[in-house]
Amino acid sequence: MRPLLLSLALLFTACTQTDERLPPSDRFVYPSGIAYRPGSVSGNTNGVLYVSSANFDRCFDWGSVMAVDLDRVAGSSGEALLPLGSYTDPTAAPAELGQLHIAPESRRYIQSFAGEMALWEPAGASPRLFIPARADGNYLHYIDIPAPTQLSCVGNADADNCIQGALSLTTGISGQQDGLPRAEAPFSVFVDTFGIPNNADKTGARLWVTHLNPADSPELSRLNYETYAVDLSAATPGVSSSDFHPLSLSGFPEGGASSVVADERYVFVTGRLNGNRISDTSLSRRFLVRVLDKQNLSNNLLIEPGLDLAFSASEARGLALTPPVASQPRRLYVAVRDPDSLLIVDVKGIEKESASPSLTVVGAVPLPGGPTQVTLVSRGASRSALVLVSCSDAGVVAIYDPDVGQVVAQVSVGQQSGTQSSQPFGLAFQQAGNAARIFASNFGDGRVSVIDIADLNNPQLARLVAWLGVRQDVGQSAQCQEEQL
Repeated sequence: MRPLLLSLALLFTACTQTDERLPPSDRFVYPSGIAYRPGSVSGNTNGVLYVSSANFDRCFDWGSVMAVDLDRVAGSSGEALLPLGSYTDPTAAPAELGQLHIAPESRRYIQSFAGEMALWEPAGASPRLFIPARADGNYLHYIDIPAPTQLSCVGNADADNCIQGALSLTTGISGQQDGLPRAEAPFSVFVDTFGIPNNADKTGARLWVTHLNPADSPELSRLNYETYAVDLSAATPGVSSSDFHPLSLSGFPEGGASSVVADERYVFVTGRLNGNRISDTSLSRRFLVRVLDKQNLSNNLLIEPGLDLAFSASEARGLALTPPVASQPRRLYVAVRDPDSLLIVDVKGIEKESASPSLTVVGAVPLPGGPTQVTLVSRGASRSALVLVSCSDAGVVAIYDPDVGQVVAQVSVGQQSGTQSSQPFGLAFQQAGNAARIFASNFGDGRVSVIDIADLNNPQLARLVAWLGVRQDVGQSAQCQEEQL
């Protein structure tokens, strides 16, 4: 029997080395990061949605990014996605638009476990997507959009697979010693159009990237953990040790960094627990938000505002910073867990000329389970922006209205499958006049949910109007096992 078993093993090895298991072109696979471009720039009615598939169960060899023409998606009977404002019957069931009609030039392969996504639209050049992926290689992908539904890998424009031109944040880093610096499990990315003072990159835009796993030194030693915020050029992929800015503070346990936003001088980063990589669990303080000063990056100036002393949460996830409006205070909205809440933080002294930023918790609003990403929808200078929060465990998108002081809507985005939620993750939106359309990537059920707010002055009337793609949480395991044989 031994020769037969050996022959079968060699045959299996040969098959796995030569036959790629490519992700499907007709559906999403654990959709995560999303971004939206309106019809006014894409030349169609409904716009284009960019969706990354995380391939979380490793059913395929790669993840993917798709450019979805929202005028072409269709249901089983050919029904289309109606324009914003057209779904007027509040009793109608959501449209199920499972046919995505993805053209070959609208799909590119990336590494698995994609996180958040960011879109940069530089003047006079093609828009560009940035997608961190935390599987092997810990890559940041740069993907250009030369036409609204055409994707092109930066550094390898003719390829279907963007791995070759991707930037590793753990290997090949100039100046790296004893395994540091490195950014394991890159997760969130933010385009900083303010740039960094005195930086040699004159393009006017930098990237800020976080990572979930603190890096030990030497690697695999489980010692000397460090977590970083990484700043990179948005125009030219490249990284060195000077681009890594430590986020650790004496007296705080080491954890991962979750999300990031940047203003003209300061960068705000949230902290996420990683139970396998916390150096001292006896410490009572927690990393909720830390602040980097871009004018003092060379000195690694890090500010701990002490939000955990005002509100005792275990960790933080998404965050959003309101833009400067003369009649309104600037606020940072932070999704925290245990207890699941939206922290409302007044932010002062963050102008470029100020060296003394001040962050003060002024409220905490209970949220449905598993708050994850946060984004803002403007309602003009006379009203506060709506705060959208994807709540993964509860399977809802929550809408907080600062003018009312409470969550005014909880929109369920999928059917429950046993104990499995639809797990909304990424958020993007379309805005037209006083109406908005929200897109939420359902990591759990494999679809993108479409939520319409017909009147931003009445956000409590928000409702689910459609799903894009087909469900992956019904029979997916059997299908995956069959495809891997």
